[in-house]
Amino acid sequence: MKHPFSLFLGLLFVSSQVLLSEPSVLNQNVKEVTTRIQDLALYPSLSKKRLYGAVAKGGAIRFDLKASEASPQSVGIGIATDGKLKEWVLTVYAGNGQNENPTILRKEKIEAETQWVFELLAPPDEITIEIQNTNSETPVAVVEIVHGYYYGYSIDKENNTKPQQQNPIKPNPTEPEKLSPNDVQNRTEFYRAPITKD
Repeated sequence: MKHPFSLFLGLLFVSSQVLLSEPSVLNQNVKEVTTRIQDLALYPSLSKKRLYGAVAKGGAIRFDLKASEASPQSVGIGIATDGKLKEWVLTVYAGNGQNENPTILRKEKIEAETQWVFELLAPPDEITIEIQNTNSETPVAVVEIVHGYYYGYSIDKENNTKPQQQNPIKPNPTEPEKLSPNDVQNRTEFYRAPITKD
């Protein structure tokens, strides 16, 4: 009985060391992928919800993303690692990916990259991101997902954010100080004066 318990303690110790050893690398990578997604200009505000976790060598971890509004036009996704992943497989599924034959939207093998940023056009309302740890420096590596949805330009949304303008007061054309320069230049005044013989 002591052997399984000591194995559990050892794994717990290694996991805690991985989680605590390189927070600055993970934090720096999160900041960089966030900046890279915001640089795409469509994603000025990203999800405030943090999605992160540890993935064991040979294992996989999944993250579920759900759009807050129906029919997003695109989604920007950034994956930041703690620098321990040396080789990993990224798979993006439509829905929760639990179907018998899930629809794969994207799949790629990534080597020697601590950050990965990509965009999906016309994604479904719900997607699942799977990261498989095929090779890492340590038994466990930490990954974090940063994402933002783009729903397109909407006149209604823009009108709600702008203050409504009241009917502007039209200037009285007889007051020269309120006339535009063109009006002043084109204005002609007539003066009546008595006709003299001089």
